[in-house]
Amino acid sequence: MSMDAVRAKIFIGNLRDRIDAGEDGKFRLSGIVTLNELKALEFFAGHHIQVEPPPAITPSEAIEPSERKSERHVEPNPEPQRVEASSHPVELNLSTIALPSAAPDHRVCMDFGTAMSKATFVKDDPSGFEHIEVLRLGIPGDQEQIDEVMLVSSVFIDSDGLIWFGQKAVEQAQFAAEGSNLRMDNIKRALSEGVLGEPVAPAFNPTNLDLRNEDVVLAYLAFFTWTVNQSLTHDVDGAPISRNFTRRFAMPCFPRANAKIVESKLKVLLGEAQVLADTFDDEMNSGVSLKRFLDACQQLRSQPRSYPFIECSVTEPLGVAGSLLSWNSSQDSLALVVDIGAGTSDFSLYRLNVVVDEDGEITNATAGEVDRTARGITEAGNHLDKLLLGRILMKAGVSSSDPNFKVITHDLERSIRDYKESLFNGGVAAVTLKNGESVEVTLEEFLGMDTVSAFEQSLRTTLVETLESSHPDWIHWVRANASRYLTVVLTGGGATLPMAKKLTEGFVTAHGVRIPVIAAKPFPEWLSRDYPDLEDHYSRIAVSLGGARQNTITSMGVLKSTGIGIGGYQLDRFQSRVN
Repeated sequence: MSMDAVRAKIFIGNLRDRIDAGEDGKFRLSGIVTLNELKALEFFAGHHIQVEPPPAITPSEAIEPSERKSERHVEPNPEPQRVEASSHPVELNLSTIALPSAAPDHRVCMDFGTAMSKATFVKDDPSGFEHIEVLRLGIPGDQEQIDEVMLVSSVFIDSDGLIWFGQKAVEQAQFAAEGSNLRMDNIKRALSEGVLGEPVAPAFNPTNLDLRNEDVVLAYLAFFTWTVNQSLTHDVDGAPISRNFTRRFAMPCFPRANAKIVESKLKVLLGEAQVLADTFDDEMNSGVSLKRFLDACQQLRSQPRSYPFIECSVTEPLGVAGSLLSWNSSQDSLALVVDIGAGTSDFSLYRLNVVVDEDGEITNATAGEVDRTARGITEAGNHLDKLLLGRILMKAGVSSSDPNFKVITHDLERSIRDYKESLFNGGVAAVTLKNGESVEVTLEEFLGMDTVSAFEQSLRTTLVETLESSHPDWIHWVRANASRYLTVVLTGGGATLPMAKKLTEGFVTAHGVRIPVIAAKPFPEWLSRDYPDLEDHYSRIAVSLGGARQNTITSMGVLKSTGIGIGGYQLDRFQSRVN
């Protein structure tokens, strides 16, 4: 099947998904027919004529498809046109915020990721057992072939003025004409860089609508929320779950001043996202009109609204720590959390203090970030993707001067994460390029590349710098512990990479003290007993899982020193206590 046929088939599928049967037994199409869908119909009809979008139709002008006028033949316009989507008015669906408070015994934690987003549902049992469900967001997101539980964090606006999300954003961007607008992948970065109020660059916005980074983040959060709603309709007992269920959200380790601002903004955005998910419920997978979306945002913000179902944030390291604990025993320990994600690798040193009394009641669950130890580097999963892609192109003899360079590269980018997984899990990546050329990259040769070795060294250097940035008392505190280990907690999509695992081996020297390091258990025992099927996904869903549990770790803020003098405190062994 040709590429044009594949493209047309996808758009026809989208069109079919929007056709519903009415009570009278007749079939009706909801929403507008997009330019791409119209072209797909023309393709299969064999007419192959040039078309342009008709003028916006007001409700009073709307007619049944059977009454529409015959097709118009128009001359092609040599200049690309900026297209505004239909101005059909939007009626906000405010039903969720009008609901009575939801049951307090269950909650969801949403983890908005750079490359993938995750969400976990937990329901408390009176016996103390926790019913855990990692939501299968990939199914409503129509990307289960990529991953069932993780949602692609991408947004694409096409030339028709439609917003596409997740894997559909990836697909639509691939079908777009060469040299046209680009896909937005690292939208989470707008939160950390403080650019929410800045306009989206024309390379990403082919319309003449005023679009801000905040609008794009909100649009994706609406899609994310929609997939959560679609995945979570009933609890483990079959009882329906109200749409205003309590939800928490993961927070990256920003500097404290920025963190407060971002946390406050995310609380509002996630509340608004629920209303927009309800409002555009039937359109999320078939393209949402950017104009109508912005109109809905304007209506939504026309008056103050509250979203009490958005409870609180959970910092990513404390979410991970909360997923490790069984909450059955006391501990006081120090751990270095290393989160190797898609866009960044983040390091932070934490003191964790949990006190459980004789009756099994938790009287304290706090953690403090050791002063000056939060830092990150831009070398992460995406960095390795680029290095592998470059290696493949080099071995295939494909350079930027090749006339098919863009086509080959774009096709390779679609599957590079799969190739990377094959490389690290199977020891070899066997690749067939778009030009028919086949190459293999072995794990040994990849790890031997100077650029990959530099990434490994960067991780190690950052670990040492993190410890060196702390007050010396903390290092002596670890050294005074009978176990004499520094526990390293690996998390994120890159937690299983060979260069990440090396961080938990051997010794590290900081403040003149040589300390052996050890890894926290990659899968906690309490989960292995009750939820062994979560092991494969654990490193990626640890944050959302820990954040959704009834007991969470409260932040003590920044700890400048132990406050007890060098070597004056005995630490419990974190690794042996995590069960």
